[in-house]
Amino acid sequence: YMAGAELNDDMMSVKEETITVMTPKGGTLETYAFREAPYVFFRKGVYYFLWSVDDTGSPNYHVAYGTSDSPLGPIQVAKEPIILIQSPKEEVYGPAHCSVLQIPNKKDRWIIVYHRINKEYLKHGPGWHREVCMDWMEFNEDGTIRQVVPTP
Repeated sequence: YMAGAELNDDMMSVKEETITVMTPKGGTLETYAFREAPYVFFRKGVYYFLWSVDDTGSPNYHVAYGTSDSPLGPIQVAKEPIILIQSPKEEVYGPAHCSVLQIPNKKDRWIIVYHRINKEYLKHGPGWHREVCMDWMEFNEDGTIRQVVPTP
């Protein structure tokens, strides 16, 4: 489940009455069905929710996203939800489980940090040897996220 809650004044415990399950409903393993690894960031008045779909050993493992006006949802899944997916042509496999960084002192420069399977170890099993990668993440004028091109 993807869930969130407000913190109490101690900033360590949650206000139990605010616990909200906001797992995106529907989708398939080819589109946006939630599996794991949610990440949320705030940009220009919008909360962006990113999550991993399917399993790291699957050729379909990828990152999907949706947006909300609130950190507790509801989440509106993007029309084109897939923003990061493998590229066998470039030998990029199993990219997902991401975080996002905004570059300090830059108006709107963002980096997506994710793991992928090290291609040298594919013969040893699905996803046991991973590497951390960083690529630019860009937005369209309407605030939608452009599909990330993984660096080979």
